[in-house]
Amino acid sequence: MDFFHKTSISVFGILLLGIIIQYLKSKKINSMFEVNNIKNELSSIGSVLLIIAHPDDEIMFWTPTIKSLISYNIPMKILCLSNGNYDGLGVLREKEFDNVSRALNFTDNKILNIPELQDNIKKYWDPIVVSRQIEEFLNNNPDIKTILTFDKNGVTKHPNHISCFNGLKYYLKNHLEESKNKGLKIYTLDSFNFIMQYTQFFPLFSFIFKKYGYFSMTFFNSYKWMRLYKTQFNLLRKAHVILSCYSYYNSYTKIELKDI
Repeated sequence: MDFFHKTSISVFGILLLGIIIQYLKSKKINSMFEVNNIKNELSSIGSVLLIIAHPDDEIMFWTPTIKSLISYNIPMKILCLSNGNYDGLGVLREKEFDNVSRALNFTDNKILNIPELQDNIKKYWDPIVVSRQIEEFLNNNPDIKTILTFDKNGVTKHPNHISCFNGLKYYLKNHLEESKNKGLKIYTLDSFNFIMQYTQFFPLFSFIFKKYGYFSMTFFNSYKWMRLYKTQFNLLRKAHVILSCYSYYNSYTKIELKDI
């Protein structure tokens, strides 16, 4: 299937999203936090922590969620486990991450640059090391009540993405009881393969029947915020923020702590 064929299918998928928007609203698929009146009750859940692997992951994959949380005045904090130094641009990407944080008005974000957690497309991170960083961040932010991160497939199967999930799972299994953050709720972002992600159809219909998720009718926020990552804003990134389903909707699976 050539690029233009895939593009036309993806655009059609976006149009289809608009057609069923009223159905989405009627089902009220905008509450990840199991509340009936989201505007009035979300503030009671405390802060939301997003755990990512690289600076720009939050824009590449989580813009609908970020936009929704901002609109409901829900405080969000981001723990970025590496500075994305795979191409030697880590220092610049740290500055870009700070610029995006300011644009989002997120004041408590943290980006790491430690030897054990370096950007590497071929390497899984030690879950104990990841867990230690999560534990430290949570201990310093006891107001966090909800955690979002990648699922076991990491959206793109990037080993660093998957390591976020594995590290969080290790933390929940081994250190949750001593945590200051009582009543944590955990949600992982649903992964779709390349064809499904860019043709939109399966993720879209899957999203309709998911209990937890956010949708957005525009990619403009993704595009605007992605532009702040100047070192990464190439043709592939531009195509991604326009065509990927992750610019329009996020669906989640809730992780039950008893099943960890």
